[in-house]
Amino acid sequence: MRTASGDFGRELRLAAAELRTLRAVHGDPALAQIAARAPRGQHLSPSGISAALRGSSLPSRDYYLTLVRVLLAYDTHKIASLQHADLSQWRDRWQRLSLLRHAENSSAPAHLLTEHHSALSEQVVLAALRRGQHVQLPPTAEDLGGVWAVAFSPDGHLLATGHGAKTVQLWDTVAQRRAGPALFGHTDRVTSVAFSPDGQILATGSEDATARLWDVESRTLIAEPLPSAGVVDSLLFAPDGQAIYVQGRTIRRWDITDPRQPRKAEKHFANNLTSAPAHTIDGLLITGHAEGVAQIWKAQEQMRIGAPLRGHASEVTALALAPSSDVLATGSADIQLWNIRTGQMIHEPLECSGDMATDMAFSRDGRILVALSGDRVSADPEEPDFRLDVWETTTWTALPSPHIGHSGHVTASAFSPDSRLFATGGVDGLLRIRTLPTANTNQPSTI
Repeated sequence: MRTASGDFGRELRLAAAELRTLRAVHGDPALAQIAARAPRGQHLSPSGISAALRGSSLPSRDYYLTLVRVLLAYDTHKIASLQHADLSQWRDRWQRLSLLRHAENSSAPAHLLTEHHSALSEQVVLAALRRGQHVQLPPTAEDLGGVWAVAFSPDGHLLATGHGAKTVQLWDTVAQRRAGPALFGHTDRVTSVAFSPDGQILATGSEDATARLWDVESRTLIAEPLPSAGVVDSLLFAPDGQAIYVQGRTIRRWDITDPRQPRKAEKHFANNLTSAPAHTIDGLLITGHAEGVAQIWKAQEQMRIGAPLRGHASEVTALALAPSSDVLATGSADIQLWNIRTGQMIHEPLECSGDMATDMAFSRDGRILVALSGDRVSADPEEPDFRLDVWETTTWTALPSPHIGHSGHVTASAFSPDSRLFATGGVDGLLRIRTLPTANTNQPSTI
């Protein structure tokens, strides 16, 4: 068997030594005893445990953390919970090892590992180029019924998608393959997905008028379904992860301080909602409405703040909030830019390539704004024309726009946490990932 080499090999062997110490401290169980303690639905084999303890290979994240949970509490005749205080350092260790392994396999420069977010786009591109492929995940329409929702995990290494076949699928972004079997539970099309800020919870919403909370590690439901006022159009976690906003005909706020026992707020936000909401770090919620206005609220108190931001002639169809500033983009037939503290427009409206903005997002570093827009009347009604527009946010100069690469409606989009990858999904079943132009050059960086 080939021995892992370089930085990956050294750190893998160090991690294995710590696993052996963990085993010794908590009762020194035999390999078969460790395997027998695995929780239902999780399989640990003596040979796989041996490989992890010797540092000869790195198992999957779920396998690795299940092994750690067994060892952490073996002498108590239990298994450590997913909230165990020591488990986070093992999650971080596996993440580091995974990045080192990717770098070794791709011969990526060592400096890419100093900040794993900055390395994500390079890993995806290198992995694809080694296979002679473009940066694109495989078609999924054959068995999943189109892509209706998409979201990156906070570290970018998982991508969640919602599908017409009542399923949710997790993907390994770098390897560009499914990360385990689909998640079943909804009884209708899955229309929205969102990761919690710590990446431990995946929220999914559906046309069955429920939202569901899943433990990402175990891929299991952690609470009873959350009822919604109609189809769940969007899901939004509060920045501290202590609440989730479920949008149907109204927006319902759920306290998930204990995610196993969500508590619904008594009041609901206003009707006539026409876009997914946005949330600031300091507790403001912004909503878009049919009257062509955006409204700012104190999120927890559910109280309006000031007069509505009024500028569009038709309904507000998309909102995007710059991550570290007070800049809000509202989308309709054009895109308008506002300072949410002063309520003033800060720039001339930006023109969309299509008739109407359907989705917008700022990159995590705030340097790029992307808008997805579609034509209300297409030359081919069966294949409406959707387009991407990209602007850098210092001067609001348009950057080269990547080809959308979908036929039919484009129903979902998301930015990766490294601010360079942009994913789109459509009714054609394609899940596409592309690199975007950088904010300091007008040269396209798509491949």
